Amino acid sequence: SKLPRSARNMRFGFNVVLLVTFINFGQMTNLRHIALILLVVVLFASCEKNTMSKIPYISLIAFVSDSVMQANVDTCFFYFGLEDGDADIAIPGDSVSQIYLKDSRDPEFVPLPFPTIDPAILDPKKGIKGTCLFYIRPLPKIDTLADTLNYEFYIKDKAGHESNHLVTPRFIVRP
Repeated sequence: SKLPRSARNMRFGFNVVLLVTFINFGQMTNLRHIALILLVVVLFASCEKNTMSKIPYISLIAFVSDSVMQANVDTCFFYFGLEDGDADIAIPGDSVSQIYLKDSRDPEFVPLPFPTIDPAILDPKKGIKGTCLFYIRPLPKIDTLADTLNYEFYIKDKAGHESNHLVTPRFIVRP
C-alpha cells in the first residue's frame, strides 16, 4: 500500500486519509478566507427579516350566525386572521386602532373599539400575526318584519393604515 504507516493503522481509515490529503495546512490563509466567507454567508442566511406589510391584512376564517336571527337576541361571530408588519395595533392608550363595521342596510361604517393587545407580545421588528373573535347582535329596522343583510368590516392600526375590507355572507334578521 502507498499509504503512510500512520494512516494504515487508523481506525477511520480512508476518510481520514482524504481529509489529510485535501487540506494543505501550509496555506492556512486561504482556509481562513474561506471560513470567513462561509461564516458571513451563514449569518446572512440565518437572519429573519420581517416581510409583512405595515398595512394590516385581515382574512375571514369563519362567520357564524343562524340563517334566521332574532334582533337584539341572537349573536353572530366574526373569526378573522390578522397580520400587521409593524405591530402598531391595539396598543394601550391607542384610540385609533378600531374595527369598522357596516351593516349593508346602512351607508356608514361604525367604529368599534379594538381590544387591547398585551404589549409584551407586540414587537415592531417582527410584526404580529394572530386571530380575533368579534361578536355583535344585529339590530332590527323599525319599518320591516324581516331583513336580509350582511356586514362589511375592516380595521385600522395606530398609524391610520386601513386594512383590506371583508364582507360576510348574507343572513336574515327578524324583529
